[in-house]
Amino acid sequence: MPDLRARTVPESGFVAVEGIDRSGKTTLVAALRTALAGRGWRVAARAEPSTGPVGVFFRQVSADLTLPAYAAALLSAADRHQQQPTLAHDLATHDLVVSDRYYLSGLAYHHADGIEPAAYRSLNGGIRRPDLYLYLAVTPAVAAGRGEPPQGRWEHPDLTARLPAAYTAAIDQLVDVEHARLIHIDASQPAPQVLFEALDAITAVASERKPQP
Repeated sequence: MPDLRARTVPESGFVAVEGIDRSGKTTLVAALRTALAGRGWRVAARAEPSTGPVGVFFRQVSADLTLPAYAAALLSAADRHQQQPTLAHDLATHDLVVSDRYYLSGLAYHHADGIEPAAYRSLNGGIRRPDLYLYLAVTPAVAAGRGEPPQGRWEHPDLTARLPAAYTAAIDQLVDVEHARLIHIDASQPAPQVLFEALDAITAVASERKPQP
């Protein structure tokens, strides 16, 4: 396990934990917060959709399979835009902000819903991009065995069947167009190993941001 007892982050950092439903995002975010806080880091955790007005509305209407795909994409982006001031505050008052889903999952899910990544990217102009994406890679079959799936638009079999290709296209968009830093983690591994690899990736970024003597 990386030694994080010394606080090595010179300024706030932003990490997004991404992946399909039941890939282990929520579990990993909680574990990261506990592990890093125990070593002296001030860590804020976030999630999407948010608990703000747009996020709550987006969750409600996502149960409606007849909602036009572009309307869903607009609501998703609007929620992220509305949360930017809160995100900025968290970044100003913490060493690290960890988000359970963010922009990559938006790109992938809305692409699977029929929205091209470039179009969704245009809806997200001006949002704060993460310093690091942790992509929890797991097959839909493995994820499906991890409990009862939620109901609604994003769990419809036609959409979930398109998600692997959609994530590939979204990741290509991030890496090739936005030059994002993204780490793949095999989320079919035991949770302690997933946490170890996530901590290793975060500390690697932190060490680069550490002030030079």
